[in-house]
Amino acid sequence: MSINGFGNKMVEKLREILGSLYIIEYKEVVKNNGTIYHAILVKKESEKIAPTIYIDDDYKAYTEGVDIDILVDRFVKIYKDNAVNGDFDVSSFTDFSKACKHFTFKVVGYDKNRQQLRDIPYKKIHDLALVPVCMIKSDSLGEGSITIKNDHMKYWEVSFDELWENVYEYAEENSPVSIESILRTLGHMVPGNMCDSFLKDMLVISNESKLKGASAIFYPGVMERIADRFGGDFVIIPSSIHEVIALCLPTGVDISGLVSMVREVNSTVVSDEEVLSDSVYLYDHKAKELRIYSE
Repeated sequence: MSINGFGNKMVEKLREILGSLYIIEYKEVVKNNGTIYHAILVKKESEKIAPTIYIDDDYKAYTEGVDIDILVDRFVKIYKDNAVNGDFDVSSFTDFSKACKHFTFKVVGYDKNRQQLRDIPYKKIHDLALVPVCMIKSDSLGEGSITIKNDHMKYWEVSFDELWENVYEYAEENSPVSIESILRTLGHMVPGNMCDSFLKDMLVISNESKLKGASAIFYPGVMERIADRFGGDFVIIPSSIHEVIALCLPTGVDISGLVSMVREVNSTVVSDEEVLSDSVYLYDHKAKELRIYSE
């Protein structure tokens, strides 16, 4: 049985257990860089929010011999444990004056996400796209985010510029930037003879949660702060969607070697879903301008 067949079979069994008061749907969810996951959405007809529960691991268990009824029972328990209990204020998203106070953004590669970006009021910076999101938090839902779509902007009756003015204003407040030495990040993994050399001039930029934090480099004023810390121009290496690495512009160092390193790491170490870019970027502190390195 294919995963699509498995998902639809799960839906049938869930409808038998939960009854007609529930809306239950199987769908494919396209994540970053076109990575596809499979999920089932369950909600009561009166609810406006449906928990998304992924079933890829369940399908793997099924192919390894676990009975589907066991997996359905486990799914029901997960749903009931995570069902919306009514504590989420829907107006915190539908009312722009409330929603904007929860805005921030993430950054993704442009080329691999063109299809998804068609429905999103994104900002393009070279081969990257800044994607606006609204953070949500409740006792029943926990913490998460909603990607802001063009339809949301129309519903709020706000312009692209007004949306992004608010995104930039609240981004760092809702997802604070983290700037720390790579030596602190790597800790005991760094050999002692490397601490006084190349690595000491490298910074890791992310957010405090270290999740989808590469966007923090694009917060207003962050590049200027790093340039002041380095005392001049610097290079940005896209480690993943979660963080970037900044280092002083090395005198006499062949930047093309860094590009080769980034491509090698992306193809061998970073998961497909977490790859940000194969490029290396240069920040000119005098012009206050970011440009992409061209070989």
